[in-house]
Amino acid sequence: MNTALSLHAIRPCLEGAIPAIAATCDPDGTPNVAYISQVVYVDEAHVALSFQFFNKTRQNILRNPHAAVLVLDPVTARFYRLHLRYERTEDSGPVFENMRAQLAGIASHAGMAEVFELKGADIYAVERIEAVAGDSLPPPPPRTGLLHALRACSEHMARSASLDDLLQGTLAGLQRHLGIAHAMVLLLDAGTEQLYTVASCGYATSGVGSEIRLGQGVIGVAARERTPVRISHMTHAALYSHAIRESLDAHAAPGALPLRGLDIPYPGLPEPHSQLAVPLLSAGRLLGVLFAESPVDLRFGFEDEDLLVALAGQLAAAIELLQAAPEAPSHRRPRPPQHP
Repeated sequence: MNTALSLHAIRPCLEGAIPAIAATCDPDGTPNVAYISQVVYVDEAHVALSFQFFNKTRQNILRNPHAAVLVLDPVTARFYRLHLRYERTEDSGPVFENMRAQLAGIASHAGMAEVFELKGADIYAVERIEAVAGDSLPPPPPRTGLLHALRACSEHMARSASLDDLLQGTLAGLQRHLGIAHAMVLLLDAGTEQLYTVASCGYATSGVGSEIRLGQGVIGVAARERTPVRISHMTHAALYSHAIRESLDAHAAPGALPLRGLDIPYPGLPEPHSQLAVPLLSAGRLLGVLFAESPVDLRFGFEDEDLLVALAGQLAAAIELLQAAPEAPSHRRPRPPQHP
């Protein structure tokens, strides 16, 4: 890439807080301009654009593979223009699954899965990045201390001798070292394909024992797809969604198990603006989900996601070791109350 600007340097523009604008041309040079719901960082030389509809943009790019995409930094209000060349469309694999999970995490709240269905992830080579002339705001100060936070949380995990200490200490570490005030850990009941809350922090009630189905909301989608799901803003797309609390009741199928599970209320925020769900995976096996949320827009960026993914891997391994220890009591899920 022949430019001083790198994709990593402008990653805040690729968070989806403000829709990007894509310009394409058909073979005779007639231009078309459209909003794009997702422009996703793939690596230092590639981005992925969502393919949801066979529209004019899609028709043009298949016949003329060049595109220009205008993105905006939501903090500095600085515009950048990406000059792209279409390479391929992926309908499987980590990039596609992550993009699909992001859309499904929003759509599952509102019963709009068909509208938000991702047909493919269009992979583009970034040939050039240019900063668009104009006034902008100063950038925020760089974040520091993320590795120290990871180290502090990891050290507590290494000292944990019980599952309860491990879970509570991890959530306390998120609060103390990362300022994440609302978080929970859910484990998978493979028999019922439901996730049940085993620990939480920052809520009026603990919600321990409350259940979420695989594929339900941001948490359920992260578990089903085994990929992080991060919603960092309330765009026009996210506004279609409701809080998981409402969604859990609204989308219960006739005859299905009660989504609130065991009459225990789900402890989530009533109006979350940022959510980050990371699957707990150990040796390829899904154990559960580490979930954080905030009432503030753009609370979790890609660095938070990277850190929680690293933390979730250690947490999953520690959970599996403690559950397998013969002297350790198993973490049994709550049972429904018995009525006379």
